[in-house]
Amino acid sequence: MIAPPLAPLAALLLAAAPVDPAVGALVEKVIEAYGGKAALEKFPVMVQEGEVTAHQASDVGRVLRIHEGPRRLRVTIAYPGSPPEQRILDGARGWRDGREVSGSPPHVAMILQAARMELPTSLLAGLDRLVDEGTVERDGKKLRALTLLLGDGLAITAEIDPGSGRILRSVARMPGGVGNLEFVTAYSEFRKVSGVLVPFREENFVQGRHSGTTEIRSVELLVEAPTGVFRP
Repeated sequence: MIAPPLAPLAALLLAAAPVDPAVGALVEKVIEAYGGKAALEKFPVMVQEGEVTAHQASDVGRVLRIHEGPRRLRVTIAYPGSPPEQRILDGARGWRDGREVSGSPPHVAMILQAARMELPTSLLAGLDRLVDEGTVERDGKKLRALTLLLGDGLAITAEIDPGSGRILRSVARMPGGVGNLEFVTAYSEFRKVSGVLVPFREENFVQGRHSGTTEIRSVELLVEAPTGVFRP
């Protein structure tokens, strides 16, 4: 049986409960699939370089992402003939193109992007804030959906292949004017880098519409971030 659609955020805020042993076991399987707790903790910083193509656009942009959990992120996107776009998040503070932003959709979007990159380790760290949403079906495959409550009305759902332990899809949500805004990422082309499993292809959707594709060309895992990288 297919589970009903994901619950509204208001309902999720009331749904967090003591950790179900089955949920704990599933999260442990995810951690092992991605290389194990020791490998994930050894390399807390991930540097990704690749290409991004907006939906129905002919230009291919270059993307550089540097992430360190929790909530530290630097993203630079450059399209030919246009100045690069830069986003930086350092905990509660954020900057867009050198200007500080707070309490705004661009700032919240950075928080959700960091949350997406913090999967799967954030599932283990936030076991007491997980909501088990049962089974969902994607392209004929049954996945288990676990939602992590992030606070301030934000949440991210990991849709997990119970066989492999891989997260095949994430749904990041924030309150909108009418209902919730959803940012979906589908992951594929998994490879191991320094013992850690990394998806090298992402398909992105905003409110159900395909917004673009990111293809990662190189990944480097570091024990610490370069000095000052999370400041403009």
